[in-house]
Amino acid sequence: MLWFSSVPFFVCTLTWSVSGHLIKPSEEQKPINYTGYSLLQFKTHASSNSISKIQKFNVQVNEKTNSVRLLIEIWAKPSFQNPYALVLVAPEFIDKFKSLLTCSETETLKEIERNIQSKIDEEQTAMFRDSIGRQKRSLSTWYDFEVSEYHSYDQMRDFLTLLSEQIPDTVELVQVSTSFEGRIVYGVKIHPLVSPPNKSSIVVDAGVHAREWIAPAVALYLIKTIVLQYGETSNVTDNLNKFDWYIIPQVNPDGYEYSRTQDRLWRKTRSFNSTVSKHCFGSDGNRNWGYRWGEVGATRDPCSYLYQGSHPYSEPEIAGLKQFLTEQVSNPIVYASLHSYGQIFLAPWGHTNNKTANHDDLIDAVSEAVAAINATTGSVYIYGTISEMMYPSAGSSIDFMQHRGVPYVYGIELPPTNEVNNFAFNLPPNRIKETGDEILAALHAIADHAVKVKNL
Repeated sequence: MLWFSSVPFFVCTLTWSVSGHLIKPSEEQKPINYTGYSLLQFKTHASSNSISKIQKFNVQVNEKTNSVRLLIEIWAKPSFQNPYALVLVAPEFIDKFKSLLTCSETETLKEIERNIQSKIDEEQTAMFRDSIGRQKRSLSTWYDFEVSEYHSYDQMRDFLTLLSEQIPDTVELVQVSTSFEGRIVYGVKIHPLVSPPNKSSIVVDAGVHAREWIAPAVALYLIKTIVLQYGETSNVTDNLNKFDWYIIPQVNPDGYEYSRTQDRLWRKTRSFNSTVSKHCFGSDGNRNWGYRWGEVGATRDPCSYLYQGSHPYSEPEIAGLKQFLTEQVSNPIVYASLHSYGQIFLAPWGHTNNKTANHDDLIDAVSEAVAAINATTGSVYIYGTISEMMYPSAGSSIDFMQHRGVPYVYGIELPPTNEVNNFAFNLPPNRIKETGDEILAALHAIADHAVKVKNL
């Protein structure tokens, strides 16, 4: 059974608001359908007035039915490195969207995908086939867990639990936080049987943005591969002997499950505050951190997919993750937050165009990382700071961890690239292994660089 079906659109009392995929939960709620939504690309520049105009017309709120319909969402903003914008547009909003562009922008307008629902349907059909096969397999050992599939959060939790129970000398289950809807956010600490006190750490988290399914899938792949290869391959063995690895594969389980069952393109958490908005749910977990919160690249509008939250750490998932990273992780040397998409390594800062004091060393390390990826699979990743490669954004975990003094901090935008005819957020599961191998090679390269530079 597919999870997506059509949602009726009622024309009643309407108001405009800023973007997000927003639906008030109810027992009768139907999954969101994106039939007729087009993915469009046009050439512009980082300070384009058109982008500002577009952001004012992103969702339509129906007060009478207490429902919301997405009209337009910017998937990729122009940057100093990339002059192209990528936008998802509802069929009834195409003409209005075109009227917001300049003549030169209109001339470069290109249709990347005519019906985004077709990608979603293909993905759901494949997942249904996988689920049938999974029902025939029993997860009696951690080894049985198939990392080349997209899993539910319960399946992720069961794998982590089984792993910690069956090889407790190497894997420790850690509780990071509790989500708004009451799900416990778990991670693992991977370490040798004997580790010295105050050992340096590598931290990887994923799943902050719900629709970016490849990120938690890669994190799970890293966990299983590190455990399997310890004592078998030199890179894994050497770096696990030098570093404890903390991997948190799904930071935002509420949003993730909502993206699996209701809205495949949902980005935020699922928190609800009736005093802020009766229509709009969730916050952007990567705008909710306290350092430079609310300064740039976020919004106070709760209906925006970039909503920063009512206050720093308003989201329990982010508050818990911050507490875990600052109180439970010893001596973090490398921090990587997995996202999608674009094949980009993003160094701090995000809140400013200024460079960090350790910028040259950050770039040296990441240049070795992308070289390691290319040597592993032939894939090409690019790198730079958040503000120069994408757009200014404050309140991120990257800027927070940099401010905390962690030497090597990166946001990693996983495949695909921003080129035309890609899968965007619907990367097929047969790409999980390749992407996981790439990120593991990159993290080994950064760790090796840290050992040399920091004399670890």
